[in-house]
Amino acid sequence: MRLGGAFLIVVGLVAMVLGGIPYGQTKHTASLGDFKLGVTEEKRLVIPPVVSGLMILAGAVLVAAGSRGARL
Repeated sequence: MRLGGAFLIVVGLVAMVLGGIPYGQTKHTASLGDFKLGVTEEKRLVIPPVVSGLMILAGAVLVAAGSRGARL
C-alpha cells in the first residue's frame, strides 16, 4: 500500500505543478526501404487541480495505512 500511495502522491504533484501529465506520441509517417521517418508529437493529459488534490490525499492515506499496518 505504501508504494501505491507514494505513486499517487508523485503523480498528483506532477499533475498539479505542470497542469497535467505530459507525454510524447511517435508516429511513423513515411518509409523508404530501411529509412523510416517519424514525428514525435507532444501531448498533455489534462487533470483538474481538484482531482490532483484528491490523488495526493488518497496517496497520503495509503502511505499512512501502510506504515500503520507494518507496525503490527
